[in-house]
Amino acid sequence: MKIIAITLFALLNFILVSSAEADESVQNEQYEASVFFEVDAYIAREMKRQRLPGLALGIVKDDRILYLKGYGHADSSGRPVTPETPFGIGSIGKSITAMAILQLVERGEIELDAPIQRYILNKFNGAESITVRQLLNQTSGFSQISTFSNTLSSINDPYSDALEKNALSYAEKFLKITNKTEHPYRYSNANYVLLGYIVQQVSGQSYGEYVKEHIFNPLSMHNSFVTLDEATVNGLATPYRRIFGYNLAYDGPYAYIPGDAPAGYLYSSAKDMSHYLIAHLNGGQYKDNSVLSSESTRLMQTEPVPGTYGMGWSTDYINDLQVFGSPGGSLGFQAQTFIVPEQQLGIIVFANVLDAIDAAWPNKTHVITTTHIASGVINILNKQPIGGSGPSISQKYWLVNGLIFILSAWLLYTTARTAKQCLGLWGSGKPGYAEISIKVISRIFLHFAGLFIILLLSLTPLVPIWHIAAIFQPDVILWLKTAAVFLALKGSMEIIRLVWSIRQRHSMKS
Repeated sequence: MKIIAITLFALLNFILVSSAEADESVQNEQYEASVFFEVDAYIAREMKRQRLPGLALGIVKDDRILYLKGYGHADSSGRPVTPETPFGIGSIGKSITAMAILQLVERGEIELDAPIQRYILNKFNGAESITVRQLLNQTSGFSQISTFSNTLSSINDPYSDALEKNALSYAEKFLKITNKTEHPYRYSNANYVLLGYIVQQVSGQSYGEYVKEHIFNPLSMHNSFVTLDEATVNGLATPYRRIFGYNLAYDGPYAYIPGDAPAGYLYSSAKDMSHYLIAHLNGGQYKDNSVLSSESTRLMQTEPVPGTYGMGWSTDYINDLQVFGSPGGSLGFQAQTFIVPEQQLGIIVFANVLDAIDAAWPNKTHVITTTHIASGVINILNKQPIGGSGPSISQKYWLVNGLIFILSAWLLYTTARTAKQCLGLWGSGKPGYAEISIKVISRIFLHFAGLFIILLLSLTPLVPIWHIAAIFQPDVILWLKTAAVFLALKGSMEIIRLVWSIRQRHSMKS
């Protein structure tokens, strides 16, 4: 009887414990379900507010994926976005390039504090005073604006030699003169293009082959690609631009710039980037594969000076919670990664639309729509207020389009008024101007100044940022060009009035 009683007691205790564990598991599942229901509702609201065609989300914690989901459409056919849908990752790819460099450092093939001249084929005086570490931390002194002309000129280069050609063109631009002074942090794609070239030189593989073999494959990133063609064949989401507030698909030449691949032209999915974030949360380890040591992983996440740049990552704060990560943007694609080290939490958000108006102008151009959404998701997971995500795209375009409408109405009115005055000369016989003066000549000259400036900017590489603006915000640039033509037309009519005045005065004196 004693044995039976003990057995029954043990069995009852096992049932109670199992039931408690099951209840706890159900409670956890219910809690997670409620949180992710709130995340879904939040993303649905933001997609509507910001007119996002498609979005993909990945949330990881510790060494596992908590949540993966696709929202909206990948293209105009209505194909749904899934966690496996590839997107452009933009500057998030810089961290992949940094990882490749640090892998070669760990193998003893690169020294972080060695001058980059050691790893560059051609001889450049300035390459003796800049180290690999400075390229990684973006303290080489290179500037971003001066890289735009190289970016635009490299779009037609074949993939096989585009990176080398682009890297050497940056070397020609930035490394001709030795400059041993210390440089502050200054963001520039040139740093990471040169690092990608160094990966090629040291490894003996193309940059793309190296990344596939040593990063994508070990991390089971099967929907990640190094060229646009590969990504397109495997279901790449269609990139969109906004034209006066409406999303239009883009398939032009600037969708992919092979020479800038290490700095911002790689492609991945939310699922694959979740694997990548897990590796960063776990000292370079994903399942049974290690792509980097914990020391090197920590180095990537460490800024030499707070508020600058680590190696592919930079730090920020969300409701006093320290995070590190990176935004990413290329034509028609935007993304944001955040890692919360205190909570072993990682977030990736992709969207397939981007133009200049998505950025938070003028002081935080690195903050884009996906940045706000990723921040909101972190706040929801931490039961914090989501916070403001800024004006919606509709509100921004109401402002932009409203201003364009007012200026266009004024321009049409003044042009029509000048045309009426000009046409009325022949009937009235009155001179067009009371007197000919420097003021009159100056006003006529100013009417042509806008057209002259725009022609100069459009037909020359004098100001590369103009061409970048024409690519990322074509609607506003188109309006500026149209306005310049109308002003020149108005100036032409003013010249007719001036000539008529001169002739009338001459005939009166005769």
